Amino acid sequence: MKKLITFTFLLAFLSTFSQNGNIVKRSNFNWKDYPKLAKRIAKNGKLKKAYQYLNAVKIEKITYLSDGLKVVGYLAQPKKKGTYECVIYNRGGNKEFGKLNEYKAVFILAQIASWNYIVAASQYRGNDGGEGKEEFGGKDVNDILNLIPLFDTIENANPKKMGLYGWSRGGMMTYLTLTKTNRFKAAIVGGAVSDLRLTMETRKDTFETVYIENIPHYLKNRADALNKRSAVHQVENISKTTPILMLHGTGDWRVVPEQSINLSLLFIKYKVPHRLVLFEGGNHGLREFTSEVDAMAKKWLDDYLKNDKPLPNLTPHGR
Repeated sequence: MKKLITFTFLLAFLSTFSQNGNIVKRSNFNWKDYPKLAKRIAKNGKLKKAYQYLNAVKIEKITYLSDGLKVVGYLAQPKKKGTYECVIYNRGGNKEFGKLNEYKAVFILAQIASWNYIVAASQYRGNDGGEGKEEFGGKDVNDILNLIPLFDTIENANPKKMGLYGWSRGGMMTYLTLTKTNRFKAAIVGGAVSDLRLTMETRKDTFETVYIENIPHYLKNRADALNKRSAVHQVENISKTTPILMLHGTGDWRVVPEQSINLSLLFIKYKVPHRLVLFEGGNHGLREFTSEVDAMAKKWLDDYLKNDKPLPNLTPHGR
């Protein structure tokens, strides 16, 4: 009887996790349903020139399965039939702060999709009506990993070529994802958190409250929780076959540029392929350099996902 119960439990466990990535709910996103957004991007009901790319992209809000939980996210893809490489976008913030919304769906997800990529993004568990509770870099990293099998369900997707793109806390989530898998052919991070202890020490606000509210048992295991979520303490585990484009503003007070500089030095030591670009006076979102950032991001994805650019030679060489 005991063996039967164990076997039944195992079957239930396997069944639950075999469904990771399955979309259980989806609805079309229409920018016209958001008056404030529409006023910004359109005139007389027609998209302004800068936002014409929206005509070629389909955006959906989705609910998908992750570790048995129903997690909310977005999916954006070209309307034109074809086979497209895939990108997972990792949002910043925590809980409802910084979550994906109609503006980010249009200005970030749809724009990447307009570069001819299929883009999936997660709100992380427990957010925007999703089940579970986010852990700020704990089990919620699985909500990113479980978008990988989601691409297998999309007819036009080429999941053999996937990239990651994350900003701020999303950059931290990108680094943590790269400690779990080497399936991604390219990664981009902007203003990325790589050292949670340094973030807490350099912020003008009481940022540790974010850790206390989101990280399970934080006060009992403070050092361990911070180290496990900080890329500077996980460099040995980060994929050595995923080239990372690191973007950071020297005027960023939310996540000081030293975070990317310090991590870059460790990447050099451990031979993690990367390129660090510092923008003089740039703020956390690099708002002053939007077009430059977009051009760099598109080229990085195109080089490694579409054009199969080889990894750089990281051994000392030359004259």
